[in-house]
Amino acid sequence: MHLKLVLLLVAIGLAKGLSEVRYDNYKVYSVQIQDAKQFELLNEKEKTLQLSSWREARHLGESSDFMLPPQRQQDFENLLNINHFNYSIKIDNVQSLIDAQRPRLRTGHMEWTQFHTLDEIYAWLDLIESRYPDLVTPFTIGKSYEGRPIRGIKISYKMGNKAVFIESNIHAREWITSATITYFIDELLVPRNPGVRDIAQNVDWYIIPVLNVDGFVYSHEVERLWRKSRLPSDPNGECIGTDLNRNFDYRWMMIGASDDPCSQTYAGPFAESDPEIHQLTSYINNSIPDGTIKIYISLHSYGQYVLSPWGHTADEFPEHYPQMMGVAKGFADALVRRYGTVFTYGSSATTLYAVSGSGKEWAYGVKNITIPYTIELRDKGELGFLLPPEDIIPVAREVTEGFVGMITAAREIGVF
Repeated sequence: MHLKLVLLLVAIGLAKGLSEVRYDNYKVYSVQIQDAKQFELLNEKEKTLQLSSWREARHLGESSDFMLPPQRQQDFENLLNINHFNYSIKIDNVQSLIDAQRPRLRTGHMEWTQFHTLDEIYAWLDLIESRYPDLVTPFTIGKSYEGRPIRGIKISYKMGNKAVFIESNIHAREWITSATITYFIDELLVPRNPGVRDIAQNVDWYIIPVLNVDGFVYSHEVERLWRKSRLPSDPNGECIGTDLNRNFDYRWMMIGASDDPCSQTYAGPFAESDPEIHQLTSYINNSIPDGTIKIYISLHSYGQYVLSPWGHTADEFPEHYPQMMGVAKGFADALVRRYGTVFTYGSSATTLYAVSGSGKEWAYGVKNITIPYTIELRDKGELGFLLPPEDIIPVAREVTEGFVGMITAAREIGVF
């Protein structure tokens, strides 16, 4: 055990000095999945061909997105051609899009024309906490596996409000989520229109801008497209990290999750194995009175979806499904008016794919929060996780208007 601990500490120390992973000439393919045989074939080849899944097909006949390194692309195309897949190349050189996301000169202060690091986000949280002490209450749910604080804020204009809880960047590579939610925080503190002022003053907002802090830092410093946590729970020592949105203790590992530590959807060795999820649920259980949170949002990208429970089955729907859909419609209808961005809404299992052990499922199944969602932001896959910095403000503006529509619709059915 002592030797293992030493080796682990050495590995962590080496990780801090790792050079940045590059994706020169990596391609992203869009592959139509026509039948179950094709689906199973791609699953079988995931490791040997180094397939990195960006998005899974919702149903047979639709397409999945895969990223491949240059040395595997010819073998992959041969496999696709021999087995009569329909496919196209969506991104010809992933590194060129990553380079476009990197600012030539960091501003050193928070604004929304570049993607910010965790240190920059936390420095900004310090600033707004000191600037708006009557509105902003800071909280820390605990520390990550690597010892970083996981910070959030509560924004409240008056006592007695019901609340919305938002966790963002649970998947490290989804940078647009923390960029969007920090913009929204700024809007709540300095409302620029009556609708935002209304939802700021009459709803409390608990917001964690970056939940997966270790993965987020790793995605900035080492591997831009890292998704999972950084907890090394693979007994073979081959792979690192858990898909934190499969690690909640509600129908854990039932469907849509993997027990393979090398999989992007690895659910962990047990429910709440990762400190990020254990501490998140503990904070909600112990620090927020039951019945306070009326809407729970897990902010993701990409695909332009508002997804409700259930994720584990497409054959039944939760009791409050009509209310969930009414509020989702309010969000989508308000959002589309800004730039014409269309969001699809429905249950996870019927609209996107089956999933269990996710945050929204826990929020509804355990905490009885009436309106829980996974919201997948832009785009539909043209750039995927690599939206350019100039998209931050348009995405954030439309999401802000979507939240105004969401609260309006929730009020209409008595949620608030």
